[in-house]
Amino acid sequence: MEFGISTQIHRSRSVTVDLLESIRRAGYHRIELFANRPHLDFHNRALLRSIGRWFTENGIPAPSLHLPFIEHAGDKIWISVLESERRLREAAMDEIKRALELADHVALSYVVMHLGNPKDAFNPVAFEYAYAAVAQIRAFAGVEIMIENIPNEISTIERIEEFKRVSDLDGVGICYDTGHGHLQGITGGFEHARTTHVHDNHGEKDEHLWPYEGTLIWPVLVEKLVLAKYQGPFIFETRGDDLSKGDEVKSRLEELWYEATHSIEEFRLKYRIGDQPEPGEE
Repeated sequence: MEFGISTQIHRSRSVTVDLLESIRRAGYHRIELFANRPHLDFHNRALLRSIGRWFTENGIPAPSLHLPFIEHAGDKIWISVLESERRLREAAMDEIKRALELADHVALSYVVMHLGNPKDAFNPVAFEYAYAAVAQIRAFAGVEIMIENIPNEISTIERIEEFKRVSDLDGVGICYDTGHGHLQGITGGFEHARTTHVHDNHGEKDEHLWPYEGTLIWPVLVEKLVLAKYQGPFIFETRGDDLSKGDEVKSRLEELWYEATHSIEEFRLKYRIGDQPEPGEE
């Protein structure tokens, strides 16, 4: 298992080289940059240059970038490429392109993208707007795009897979978010997941807790991922500044993964998988 972490754990602070260095010293070399302002001020080109230089000088693997979807500038400003008004879609794309200018200074392993905002209803026109946005991002930066499942009707695993089929765009995958999946009651579709966001909650709101601090049943989820032959990284997307919790969590998840890959039948018996609710079910 390859573990990484999102800078969202420090979302109340600004991303600086010193902040990235503190993450590296905590033992993380796969880092995802959480590009919501003011946490990551991607309008600051000098900052983007310094971030790119830091990754290069330290020989850190290419980071992933979570594209902006909200700005906390006093009031919340949503950044969505699926807005019904064209001017708002264009404004959202402008912000995304500014964040993608980081790619001028350091290669990006992939970017993570939201389709819509929480609780958005599905409308077939959403696929048209999503196609246009994904095509623009691919043309602008040439990066692979991982669409994340979020709690709305557009970004269920089934809808994302449908979009992938009808769009037939290259370089598009799925980022499976464990906490969002818990809220959505997702029980399948892990075969196309190429990366993850790993966090927990109590099944009612998006708390971004460390694994085992909520009610997600981790053996059930690990079984699903092992059966789906998942090979991507496990990116912690927790909050609260405390990096020290990661070591224990990694050890527990690694033990589950080893047991499941060694003998799935023994794993099911040990953790009573057939008697457990599916991930996200009460």
